[in-house]
Amino acid sequence: MTLRKSFFWCHLVAGLIAGPIIAIMSVTGIAIAFEEEILRWHDRRESRLEGIPGKERVPLPIAELTRKIEADHAGGKVSSIAMFSDPGRAWEVHLGDDGPFYLDPFTGDTRASRAHRAHEIIHKLEEWHRWLGADEGQTSMARIVTGVSNLALVALCVTGLYLWFPRQWTWRAPPPLLLLKTGFKGRARDFNWHNVCGFWAQPVVLVLALTAVAISFEWGHRLVFILAGEEPPKSRNYGMMAVPPPSVPAPAPGTTPVPLDTCFAHIAAAFPNWESITLESMPDPAGSPLEPLEFGVTVPDHMPSRAYIPVKSHPFTGEILQQVPFQDRSVGLQARVWIRFLHTGGAFGLPGKIIASLATAALLVLVWTGFALSWHRFFRRARTQAA
Repeated sequence: MTLRKSFFWCHLVAGLIAGPIIAIMSVTGIAIAFEEEILRWHDRRESRLEGIPGKERVPLPIAELTRKIEADHAGGKVSSIAMFSDPGRAWEVHLGDDGPFYLDPFTGDTRASRAHRAHEIIHKLEEWHRWLGADEGQTSMARIVTGVSNLALVALCVTGLYLWFPRQWTWRAPPPLLLLKTGFKGRARDFNWHNVCGFWAQPVVLVLALTAVAISFEWGHRLVFILAGEEPPKSRNYGMMAVPPPSVPAPAPGTTPVPLDTCFAHIAAAFPNWESITLESMPDPAGSPLEPLEFGVTVPDHMPSRAYIPVKSHPFTGEILQQVPFQDRSVGLQARVWIRFLHTGGAFGLPGKIIASLATAALLVLVWTGFALSWHRFFRRARTQAA
């Protein structure tokens, strides 16, 4: 068997076995890639304040806002609060695990999100994308199936590129393999679409497949850090971003914590280009008074993990004790975060998501035409020979 035939049969068998799973992951992947945009669109009215606040208006103190919110939502406790530099945007609060609620910082009035149903649907699509909706989730056999399908997609990209090149290269050979032809029908049309979509989508699809392997498998996750010469973290989710908290210097006896507004003001001054500042968890009255306050600051950047800076603040002075911008992370961790957002296209903002989605749509065409060509090969040919 020649090398070309070996590649062809590997390509065909891998496509027939993994094709249906790849199609499911492609359809769900396109939908969940735009989660942020979809949820924002649903709350486009709720997240805006009535009119544009004048410069003379000052937000109510956070302590007063918290009391009013909790009074309006009996039994609810504010767990986090986020303010935004955009003066026309409502603040966001969570009550326990419920939220977001959109807060008018000048009146204390809140409005509930309208995106909960959309969020539930996207969450269900994520489950299908990652483990085909299996109840066991990350521990399910379906997660292994999707992981192996991602490996198969890598093999399909490599073998497909090899098979794309004509046996004899001439100046006439490339056009049917590079441009869609409208006059073709049946097998010729499927062959043309398969080759053209495969060629133009292959670079992006290969990146999506390789990054999916690092996300799907423990060994893929660890390999990223090993190649960077680092010890892989135990966590494969956002826990890998955690850093040891700083110690809080003990204040003078009788000192009381400063208002949360003071802490927000210190952080706003330290990050002049801030877009949002979030108090990730409200101080626990029953907790240790020497625990730092946890904030999250976002600055302009299209990649979320680069835009987000965790900040720890001194509860008695408001001064910043620790900040960990993305560029201060280790090489391995930066690479692993890039892999996460390259997989969705989010590493390059909305244009990146659109390009990734177009390549994924082309992948659906490849699955369809691949099965159609297999049908022509195994069944139509058999009928012709029998006749």
